[in-house]
Amino acid sequence: MPATPEIHELNVEIQRGPIDSKKRQLIITRDFIQFEDKSGVDPFTIFQKEEIGEYCYGINWIRGFEFTIGREYVILIRNSSRQTMKIGFKALYGRRKKEYHKLSNDILNTLWDFFFSPITNEHYDKFKKGADVAIGRATLTKEAIIVDEGGLIKSEKKVIPWDNMEIKSYQTYFAIFSMIEPSKTYATFSYLKDWNTLVLHSIVKFILDKRKA
Repeated sequence: MPATPEIHELNVEIQRGPIDSKKRQLIITRDFIQFEDKSGVDPFTIFQKEEIGEYCYGINWIRGFEFTIGREYVILIRNSSRQTMKIGFKALYGRRKKEYHKLSNDILNTLWDFFFSPITNEHYDKFKKGADVAIGRATLTKEAIIVDEGGLIKSEKKVIPWDNMEIKSYQTYFAIFSMIEPSKTYATFSYLKDWNTLVLHSIVKFILDKRKA
């Protein structure tokens, strides 16, 4: 079979929804992301590759008076200055659902291939060399994963050792837990609400697979 041609750029137009029907240009190359997310003289936000650091994604369900009437696909990208670019679009009453599902997947696959797979590899290389690696709420050390669970008064941390760690994967999140006390020593990470959950999931799974090999 002929080789699949390498994708060098994704260039699409996005309509956010029925109220904001303007076609907004999104360009993703291996060097930058550019999105027409504003109005006015300079409507584009641009993130260069070297400043892109985190992302999260998922679906917000849109509810009517008695039932769900649609969904909003959400992709958030944050740079090193903690500026956030939001790429979002709504499908109501089933219209354009398949089209928008494919569009979301195309964007996410491109972001992973161009930016977040390399970031994942960089984190893993640091971990292999013995350095602690912070990814979102989690810090990977040689002995364990330390998870910051927040807290109203003071920060609470959970320590889950590699030696008895397991993970479970779900559609919208994944969980890390201790096989010794799974009901007490665990943490969950949402793809929509926690930054770089896919990066964290990929590294943790790879490390655990290598330890079991």
